[in-house]
Amino acid sequence: MALGPLELMVLSFPAERLGEGVRATLALLAVAGEMRVVDVLVIRTDGAGGACAVELSELPCLHGEVHLARLASGLITESDIDDVAGLVDGQTDALAVLLEHRWVQDLAGPVAASSGCIVALTHIPGAPWHSRVPVTSLT
Repeated sequence: MALGPLELMVLSFPAERLGEGVRATLALLAVAGEMRVVDVLVIRTDGAGGACAVELSELPCLHGEVHLARLASGLITESDIDDVAGLVDGQTDALAVLLEHRWVQDLAGPVAASSGCIVALTHIPGAPWHSRVPVTSLT
């Protein structure tokens, strides 16, 4: 099965509030039919700046939410983890969510039927609503 364009979205939460942030974020994404969560990880750093990835099923604050474990696919790479770790500190956890833009696949058929094709997709980030860290490209 081909995946439509993917985008890595990174959200940060104070470590002690991570559980409620994960629940709220994934609940909203689950009802957004145009997007699909393909992979999700929590990225933490230690005092020395080392990064580690934690699957949602391993978080005590999300114990019992078995459906969240199915969201981990392994598509978020070590390189992505290292890049995301540079955006947070020891008191902040990052939630890295790899999203599939399903609407593009829905658009591709009618465009192709008219002998057209999608030649480019460009992400232009808007201003963050509340951020300690500027929005940057992870590529």
